[in-house]
Amino acid sequence: MEITVQYTGQLAGLTGETDESIDVDSGTALPALITQLCTRHGGKYADLLVNAEGNLRPSTLVILDGEQAAGSPSDIVLDGVKTVMLMTPIAGG
Repeated sequence: MEITVQYTGQLAGLTGETDESIDVDSGTALPALITQLCTRHGGKYADLLVNAEGNLRPSTLVILDGEQAAGSPSDIVLDGVKTVMLMTPIAGG
């Protein structure tokens, strides 16, 4: 199934795009998608999204089809989800 991953801020800057289409298997959980994206985009991208253990950082906001994801990211299965937006904290001064 195809999922559109949308980016804002730093992630958009690192990927050079505001969205991309990713093919995932039925039953794919959010952590597997995040791993796939980190492998595709490399270290700086991964550093923004995951901690040393490979878990999604608590500061990352996940929006599924326009609504903030509830519960533990490790429990989120993407069946039926069309759009995943990933938002990292905004910093500046």
